[in-house]
Amino acid sequence: MTEGKEGKLSVIKKAASDFPVMDYAEALIHSCVESEILKEIPVVSTGVATIKAYLQYKEGKFKKKVEAFVGAVGEMSSEEWRDFSSILDSKGKKEQFINELLEIIENASSEQKAKVIGGIFRRLVREEIEFDVFEDQVRITNDMLVLHIFNFMHSYHNPFVLQDSLGDVLVPYRMAQRKIEIATRDVSLLGGTKEQYVKTSYELTGIGFAYLATLHQVYRDKIDSTHLYVPNPPDKSVIF
Repeated sequence: MTEGKEGKLSVIKKAASDFPVMDYAEALIHSCVESEILKEIPVVSTGVATIKAYLQYKEGKFKKKVEAFVGAVGEMSSEEWRDFSSILDSKGKKEQFINELLEIIENASSEQKAKVIGGIFRRLVREEIEFDVFEDQVRITNDMLVLHIFNFMHSYHNPFVLQDSLGDVLVPYRMAQRKIEIATRDVSLLGGTKEQYVKTSYELTGIGFAYLATLHQVYRDKIDSTHLYVPNPPDKSVIF
């Protein structure tokens, strides 16, 4: 195992071992199971079995989301982890951040979203984005439907998709700006007759491009190379 991979796994293992909800739940189960009196009560005994089954289900889902998250983070060097740890220490938020990160993974509604969040975290560790951008992109990921995230990832360059519905999805997140203007068009193919109409168009903002860069890092192998977006230089800070 490489030094970088050891660094990555040790951070994840330590974080997972400190996950408080599972600790409290396991303590509750053990206290119930070890009570001989409670075992004699059929309803309580059934309840303990139900709690066990529920926690196994929750733990399984959580593990899958952690695996998706870790997969998106990918290989990071020990130096990158040390630098990031030093940043957290300097801000006095190391323990708080780890706890919040675990909560973010746990609250992700799907493995796909956990994967995207892993990509956002990767960019944060590599100092490609700032903490406020990290928080905003996590919020966007949690709020948007996976369908809309994938649609944006693949069709951001298509004005017809933006005009059809995608643009209206992006505007509330400040990922796109809507432009409304009066335009003219030919009424017939023969020309000569024109009419005015309300033209609506959309343009991606810095916030939109910053999120697009994250998605294209995570799903690079799924993106048409002609439309792969790579910011140059990296969009470390975005004005909100």
